[in-house]
Amino acid sequence: MVLEALDRDYPDALFTVTLALPALLLGLPAGLLADRRDRRRLLMASHLLTGLFLLATAVLAAADVLSLPLVFLMAILTIGGLALGEPVRLALVPAVVPKERILNANALDHFGVLLGAAVGAGLQSAMLRFWGIEAAFVVMAIVVAMGAFFLRRLDLPSREPQQVTDGQEDSGDRSRPVPVRADIGAGFRFLWGSRPLRVMFLLMLVSVLIPPWLAVEMAGVWLEVELRARIFLTAMISVGWFLTAVVLSVVQRVPSAGLLFSVALIAFALLAVAVWASWIYGVTAALILLIGLTLGFRWILVLTVLQSHTPIAVIGRVMGIFVALLAAAQLLQPLIERVGVALLGSGGWTLLAAVVLAAGVALVVVRSPSLRRLPSHPEEPDDVLGSG
Repeated sequence: MVLEALDRDYPDALFTVTLALPALLLGLPAGLLADRRDRRRLLMASHLLTGLFLLATAVLAAADVLSLPLVFLMAILTIGGLALGEPVRLALVPAVVPKERILNANALDHFGVLLGAAVGAGLQSAMLRFWGIEAAFVVMAIVVAMGAFFLRRLDLPSREPQQVTDGQEDSGDRSRPVPVRADIGAGFRFLWGSRPLRVMFLLMLVSVLIPPWLAVEMAGVWLEVELRARIFLTAMISVGWFLTAVVLSVVQRVPSAGLLFSVALIAFALLAVAVWASWIYGVTAALILLIGLTLGFRWILVLTVLQSHTPIAVIGRVMGIFVALLAAAQLLQPLIERVGVALLGSGGWTLLAAVVLAAGVALVVVRSPSLRRLPSHPEEPDDVLGSG
């Protein structure tokens, strides 16, 4: 809308804040609501609010009263509607899907999102060309609001009692239930009490804070290729992610999901260095495709592990923490990258970020056997006996 309706550019920093700030502000309270209120109605409200803000944006565009601050205000409100529903949506997965199928559910979810984004990009381009930006926003508002209609018949099981198994490894009797207070802190206490989940969560935050992402972003510039070729390089990330979703949609269980997650982080760092060192377009495209594979593995696995190892009683708050802290890391990441590039240059920062990420993850994996053994979903007693 800024480019088309206002005919002007926008600051990248403002764009980053617009995407991440609503999730940072709303993630924790939305997670708490997901554990205390009807999740189906909360998700329906998220759809309706988002559709309403999209429709209001279309009306403002048609009235020709838009300005840069107003556009970003409407963007923040719209993304806020989505952010209100994100912890709820993530908390719904383990509520309606058996634990042994959560991996497949998350893979199919990513599959649908990536496929929808690809198809939606073409539809959006056609709508902008033939109908105008106002009509495009109206169509988006209708599609999003329709989600509330389809959610009306979602059948949710009754909630589990408000108690959770102690996650601390050295706590003695881990089967003894511990009461869960109805506050946001219960989610933090659960994560901190489970060492493998805590370590996996922290590694995910570090990988967002200091990714050697600059090499991938600058690959097309360094190769001095045309815009279309740069777009193709960027698309290779989605292709790799899509292939990962296809593979994991048919894999029932990953016995060492924590180890595979860690290997994906290390591989991402090393592949980014390889992209930085590559001066052949075909090789760079193949490397970025592999980077897409690593991103798919790490996101799908971390979600699956958190959802399958977290009791339903606190799943909303844990997902709220996941959404809010990732948003905070996304807000800090550009600042850290700017400082690194200013001090070391783009190549130096890429190498440093890759070394810190790969070496840090490798050290943690070596020192944390519980993370290496962490499965995609917990073993049932019958499974353990049967495997013996």
